Amino acid sequence: MATSVLITTEGTYPYFKGGVSIWCDQLIRGLPEVEFHIFAVVPSPKQPLSFALPVNVKSCRPFPLWGTEIPGRQEAVFSRTYARRLRTTSGIIEREFGRAFAVVVRSLVSLHSDPEPLARALLALQDYFEEFDYARTMTSPEAWSIFLDGCSRHLDPGERPNLEEATICMRWLLRYLSVLALPYPRVEIVHASMAGLAAVPGTLSKLRNGTAFLLSEHGIYLRELYLHLKDMPFSFRCRRFLHGLNAALVRMNYHYADAVTSLGNFNTRWQERSGANPRKLLFVPNGVDAETFQPRKEALPSRLTVVTLARVHPLKGIDTLLEAAAIVRRVLPSVRFRVLGDIADPEYYRQCLDVIARHDLGPVVEWGETSNPAEAYNAAHVFVLPSISEGMPYAILEAMLSACPVVATDVGNVADVLAGTGLLVRPKDHEGLASALLHLLHGPQSHVFRTQLADRALRRARSMYTVEKCIGRFHQLYEVLTPCAATYQSA
Repeated sequence: MATSVLITTEGTYPYFKGGVSIWCDQLIRGLPEVEFHIFAVVPSPKQPLSFALPVNVKSCRPFPLWGTEIPGRQEAVFSRTYARRLRTTSGIIEREFGRAFAVVVRSLVSLHSDPEPLARALLALQDYFEEFDYARTMTSPEAWSIFLDGCSRHLDPGERPNLEEATICMRWLLRYLSVLALPYPRVEIVHASMAGLAAVPGTLSKLRNGTAFLLSEHGIYLRELYLHLKDMPFSFRCRRFLHGLNAALVRMNYHYADAVTSLGNFNTRWQERSGANPRKLLFVPNGVDAETFQPRKEALPSRLTVVTLARVHPLKGIDTLLEAAAIVRRVLPSVRFRVLGDIADPEYYRQCLDVIARHDLGPVVEWGETSNPAEAYNAAHVFVLPSISEGMPYAILEAMLSACPVVATDVGNVADVLAGTGLLVRPKDHEGLASALLHLLHGPQSHVFRTQLADRALRRARSMYTVEKCIGRFHQLYEVLTPCAATYQSA
């Protein structure tokens, strides 16, 4: 009988492109004997698929966090929804819902709360929402009163939200907790692709059914959330609540996961700091198809070319690359920079265009996308990734296997990946980035240096970072976890 696995995602596979989506697609296609189900947190119910689903994907359920008028379960037959709402009276909410919800609120607003009471309370709420209406309960005066009481009891006076802030925070909670109102497929393993909201089905399935729970992080969810929060147009108290909400879920999911895979030392340090048990952490690096990505230097153009393959997003540091390009161009007027990736943030893209206009970089900067990244690496003298935050970026692995010399920022696990086979610079340091690029592009020995770096990177990538090695490690984990789940479920 085939092993059954529920893959849970948020903002990635199969609705969005990106590194985590590539990893999901590789894993599912590389294990055709495994039956996969997908639970995907998406921003909108209208989000289209970006990937064709393989035949071993038996179900795919999108969970729209926003974009619906009423959160929670919507029955196919309206009479069932109507009956559910009729059952949800004020008395029921007070008796059956109130105590567990109070524990949830306390856990979310208290720093370093115990994950076990939170998990038990979420499980109790999941039982409650199986019978009673989610939206009617969560928008009730009773729920509002419990939330305000929890903030008053467990927050210091200066940290308590005012009425407007409490309304914003309760709206977030209304959307987040709707993950409890949906059924999850009964499987042997839940494999979460991140530690936050998308991993909640792993904790609840483990508690309810003894399902094995594997958690794989690529970027560190809490760290990236922290970077994003500082730019959000909300008060400090609102941002503190949102961070506390996610931090509590992350601690809970780390606590209940049977194993947590890590991409390197950077991830491991953050995971331990956020509550992961060091004994559960396993190093499983990403992998790339060595047949697709390999050196073909006959495609190398005569004009010196620098390429980056990244989404146009603030975390990718494209503006820093453009500032560096202005410096490089003064030394090498004919150099060309290719920025290949979709525009994920239109406002940030406009900021990048302003940098180009200010430095008159139009003749040397090419924007676009590519359906053939292997060709792009082989048509470049240097690959650059100027990111502010990364986990283990596929683009660097692809460049290494293509024998394209790498310049990258020292973020995430990039230093561990390169291990001296590429050049590292500080994030947001356009002068340092320009210096590294010129070291590889300018001078009589630059070609020799590029060749030496590329050869070392190629050998390292072939020995450690192929897709076969990555999938093989997860296959072994599935084999170890499946008997554990079967024993627990039969007990």
